Amino acid sequence: MLNDDIVNSKRFLIMTILFLFRTMTEGDLAKATGMDWGSLSTHLSRLERAGYVERRRAIVRGRVRTVVKITEKGYNAYVEEVKKLRRLIDKAGIEL
Repeated sequence: MLNDDIVNSKRFLIMTILFLFRTMTEGDLAKATGMDWGSLSTHLSRLERAGYVERRRAIVRGRVRTVVKITEKGYNAYVEEVKKLRRLIDKAGIEL
């Protein structure tokens, strides 16, 4: 069974970007995903409650910013979801 906290299309996009970059400011993450602040914040809150991401305030380029980081739990959960999705694609006989 797929993990609803991750496989939602917007949360999957957030997790994919954080999987690749590990840490980003919320502003950079909003730009990378194309999400508005409200939607991004809602999805980050759900991922944070699940323990998949952490948010903290930090000084970035001389300004206080909110930095988002994928946790080890989030990293491992993302890898497992990708494996599940690959198995589903293989069972469906789809070639990528």
